[in-house]
Amino acid sequence: MSLESEYLKAVIPHQARILGQRLRPLSLGHIMMLTRYQSPFVTGDRQPQFGDLCFAIWVCKRSWAELIQGVRDNSLKKEVRFLHWFGKLRNWKRATVIFVDYLANSLKQPDLFFNKVEGSKPTSMNNLHYMKIVLMSKLYKTMEQAMDTPFGEAIYDIAAVGEGEGSCGFTTDAERMAGEVAKRQYERRQELNGKQRN
Repeated sequence: MSLESEYLKAVIPHQARILGQRLRPLSLGHIMMLTRYQSPFVTGDRQPQFGDLCFAIWVCKRSWAELIQGVRDNSLKKEVRFLHWFGKLRNWKRATVIFVDYLANSLKQPDLFFNKVEGSKPTSMNNLHYMKIVLMSKLYKTMEQAMDTPFGEAIYDIAAVGEGEGSCGFTTDAERMAGEVAKRQYERRQELNGKQRN
């Protein structure tokens, strides 16, 4: 698949519908909220249960402002209970598989190569915070806009900024193939050199 089609899939993702609920494109804010409440869909520390699925659906169908409001006024509990009741009428195990697929497709990242920037030091902030700060400082998004940015789009935007600054670059299909050909030729030369010495 070409870099351009991968980018377009990240920016215009498939609209997921789970347990009758239409989910928004997975955003940075969704991942932060799921991480904050230790959803097994992002932590991977245990098998997700039906209640975990209901909470994840509640999160992923809202904007950042709606998420914060729902946590503040506790309306999330009432809505998650409704989803729990409604979901019992449907196949929730199949819905869990669909949700995992939604996450996996949303979290795909482009192949990049990184250049060592002279005098740079590794960042110690967590990846999600770093992404939010870059979206705000380099792309001039408000906090709410940054938190509502689809995750795949945020990855491509940040990578494009990095490429513009010379710290990384996108790896195209042609470059990947050229690298594989060069590797095979190198391995053949090594084999021939080994045979000639014997």
